[in-house]
Amino acid sequence: MASRAPAIHLLTPTLAPHDAIGNDVRQMAAALEPDHPVNLYAEGIAPSLAKSAKPLHSAPEAAWSSPDDVLIYHHSMGWPLGEKILFRAKNRVILRYHNVTPSRFFAPYSLPHEQACQAGAESTKRIAQIPHALVLGDSTFNCEGFIELSVPAENCRVLPPFHLTEELGREQFHMGTVQQYAGELVNILFVGGIKPNKGHARAIRILAAYRRFNERCRLIFAGGMDDRLNSYVDDLRQLAAKLGVAGQVIFTGAISGSQMKTLYTIADVFLCTSEHEGFCVPLVEAMYFRTPIVAWAVTAVPETLGDCGFLIEDWDESVFAARIAKLVDDTDLAGRFGDMGRKRYLSTFAPEVLKKKLCEIIAEVAQPDHVADTMSIRQ
Repeated sequence: MASRAPAIHLLTPTLAPHDAIGNDVRQMAAALEPDHPVNLYAEGIAPSLAKSAKPLHSAPEAAWSSPDDVLIYHHSMGWPLGEKILFRAKNRVILRYHNVTPSRFFAPYSLPHEQACQAGAESTKRIAQIPHALVLGDSTFNCEGFIELSVPAENCRVLPPFHLTEELGREQFHMGTVQQYAGELVNILFVGGIKPNKGHARAIRILAAYRRFNERCRLIFAGGMDDRLNSYVDDLRQLAAKLGVAGQVIFTGAISGSQMKTLYTIADVFLCTSEHEGFCVPLVEAMYFRTPIVAWAVTAVPETLGDCGFLIEDWDESVFAARIAKLVDDTDLAGRFGDMGRKRYLSTFAPEVLKKKLCEIIAEVAQPDHVADTMSIRQ
């Protein structure tokens, strides 16, 4: 008789739409469902995703008691209830690590954000002590955070996050956005939530430097804004005014998938000056849409981008500006980078590639000797 495929239990603190971690959790569940019984549990579930997950309070205690089943714990923040389950679970454990933003970025702007990041960092230290758990990082950079906490490198694997890029690609073009941004102005696109770790001030300084090459340009910050970080946005607006580019810096706020697809398509250059990234999904989206990329080579950005864009290691606004000018002026080079990005997307980040790698990791964890080793340590 064939043995039963292990059940997979996915744990995440919250499940929300338009969220990179939420997308990874849900797409991971979908990838595993054809071959495994899958349960996705969350403590907080957005009403629009009520059918995608089960409330954590509804989980039977038996879910955490089988050494044959696999528990995938999505970690990016402090989560006391999740940790309580994690430390008593007898399952084989995978720690899916999405990184925790260092609290120093939020310290000047928001005490709740700062405290949440501190709680996440403390949680990382605790869960790193779980014997023989497999750390599944979005990037090598993420895994290194656990290795620094004495997790053996052989207990770490890398799997880029699942995403909804191809769903974004199937969106209709948004004609209002086309009309707003079409024309002779150079469109420099920056995608991501308006948060202090994203390095928006650096991008504004680059825009000011680029105006020496071409004054007819604008910088588009496409991403949601948190009212608790209004003082951060105020600082950015004041910097733009000081540098004389206030009229050329645009904050879109939260936008639809149709609008986002259109922005990727009409952008001349995708700019990433983020100061801390555990992966950076917008880079993958830019690759998919063949948008040429200029990025600062820090944290996980070089690993995600590879060689399909301009990576700049030493900070210098004038160098960034010159690379943008090169891509704008040399359409053949921009096209080659775009093609290289799409090729990298298909070989490394396409959903079927991620699914195959995830299934291989689950098969590895499900091996009987893996269970024996883990249980012998915990007993």
